[in-house]
Amino acid sequence: MRAAFFVLAFVLAIALFWRAEAARAQDFQLPIDCRVGEVCLVQNYADSNPATGAAADPQCGPLAYDGHDGLDLRAPAALARAGVNVLAPAAGIVLSVRDGEADGAYLREGSTALNGRDCGNGVRIDHGGGWQSQLCHMRAGSMRVRQGERVSAGQALGLVGLSGFTQFPHVHLRLERNGALVDPLTGSPMANLRCSAQGAAPGAHWSPAARAALAYRGTRLLSAGFTGAAPNSDASVEDLPANAARTAQALVFWTLASGPRNRDLIRVRLYGPDGALLVENTRTQPRDQAQASLFAGRRTPDGGWPAGSYRGVAEVLREGRVLATRTQTLQLR
Repeated sequence: MRAAFFVLAFVLAIALFWRAEAARAQDFQLPIDCRVGEVCLVQNYADSNPATGAAADPQCGPLAYDGHDGLDLRAPAALARAGVNVLAPAAGIVLSVRDGEADGAYLREGSTALNGRDCGNGVRIDHGGGWQSQLCHMRAGSMRVRQGERVSAGQALGLVGLSGFTQFPHVHLRLERNGALVDPLTGSPMANLRCSAQGAAPGAHWSPAARAALAYRGTRLLSAGFTGAAPNSDASVEDLPANAARTAQALVFWTLASGPRNRDLIRVRLYGPDGALLVENTRTQPRDQAQASLFAGRRTPDGGWPAGSYRGVAEVLREGRVLATRTQTLQLR
């Protein structure tokens, strides 16, 4: 009788342990070491429009694409080049790791270069309680974990990169529960997703801090900067060289907006050391877009630019109201 009691107690203890593990597995943290909503942002949500050939984010906006099944957490390109850690969203066991996929292969050669490996370099983790995550598009050679390794929540797995099917640096989070694909934001089955003006709140599987960071923000200004090059209309502004100088070819201020809506006004202004407006450029959005860039600049005058502090101001306006703003300064000596 006594032996049976100890066996029962042992079984109950194991059951309680795994129940605690499962509970912790549902306290997901953000899988990127960056302030989401301030520095980094959600570039794409899971597609909330079930129609083929159409896409919508949770508020029926443009931050999604057709068939997208995860959450894309984007880092500004300059920050990603310096190195941004991808983090384990919860404790668990590493099921698989892939490394060695070249960064930027899709940008250079298209989908044929991927050979079906759209995730690029990534990690898959079993978190217990039926939860599994997959994290994609990590930098080649940056992996810090191996198959079979136990990881803790927030542990660095590698770096944000450009491997696989991506046009910008981000980590793609894909979630499964009990073998079924779920929306990472809400935890709901993908088939149940529908957009609405009210949007969708982050699910209870996220930690309180993550739920606050993942609150829907819509249109944002992701990045801005100065360059001494004269960009063409096809330029990716985040790839412009940071080579502004008094004698460079030109002085240009640029910005990149995420999620601008139809008829939004994007405006960039460049001011000289004396506070005078040097140049201004505006763009009225012809449609909803996942991202849009704009720049304004002037060719360098004879003798070069005067020394001093230059200021660039970027804004997104909706119906005359400033929705987002970003200011950068540049010291020319």
